[in-house]
Parts: sequence; C-alpha cells; structure tokens
Amino acid sequence: MNPQGLLKRKPDTTQKEFSEHWYNKHAQLIVPLFLYCKVENYIQIHAPLSTSISDPSLALSDWDGAAETQITPLLLTLLIAPESENIPRWVVRYYQEVVLVDERRFLDGEVMTHIRMVEGGTVMGERKAVIEGGKVVAGVGEEAWRVWRGYEGVGDV
Repeated sequence: MNPQGLLKRKPDTTQKEFSEHWYNKHAQLIVPLFLYCKVENYIQIHAPLSTSISDPSLALSDWDGAAETQITPLLLTLLIAPESENIPRWVVRYYQEVVLVDERRFLDGEVMTHIRMVEGGTVMGERKAVIEGGKVVAGVGEEAWRVWRGYEGVGDV
C-alpha cells in the first residue's frame, strides 16, 4: 500500500475551495511530472477525513486532505536532491516554477514544509483517483500538457 501524506490548506481558503483547486487545478499540473517520475498511482483523499487506527498524535482535524502516492526513486530524488545529475534541469524548473508556485496558492506553504507522512490505509475520506496503474484517470486538459511540453522543449539550457 502506498504511503499517505497529510496536507493543510491555506488558512484563508475554505475546505471546498481547497478541494476544488487541488483536484481541478493542481492535479492537472502534477500529472505530467508524476508520469515522468514513473508514478503508477496518485489518489487524493478529500475531507471529511477519518482514520483506521487509534493514534492520539494523529489529530485529523488539523489536516484537510491526504495524497496517496508511491514515492518512486526519481520522485524522491526530485523532492530531496533536485540538484542531482539524475534529474534534467528542465524537470526541476517545471517543479519549482509550476508545481511549487501552485502549491503556494492553496496549501499552507509548499507541501514539503508541512506534510505529515503516514502509512497507506491510515486515512480515509472521499477518494479521487488521478493516476491508476500508470494511466491518467482524471481529465487533464491540453493546457497542462502544453505547459509541460514547453519546459521539455526548452530542455536544459
């Protein structure tokens, strides 16, 4: 089972605004990157959240959603060592200039500054599949692919 990362919304947004942006806008931007990083599954878990375990340190009321994704070696490298030679510069630029910029629009800062990782299956809620079995199952518009191809086309200049 894939790990889950608990997420916090910006304090000035409603739960509905958070969920709509995360699924309808952010998923569009993250899909090309996740597919490039060989992510096979990406599920968003939307509030109301519940848990299958009894852990007093896990106060789900502090969180607004959970992302369930396997962390592939390439994705892990991008997240913790973006300067690595294993990642093309254009991919790092896309992550920093598109994905992180969007995270600041709806999350309480960039995800890596506040995420809490838990074991897969810990958090339950409304599950919205974005990628399953390496295939996109949520609609990703042409604009998202155009932006991705724009970075890819420029390459590592």
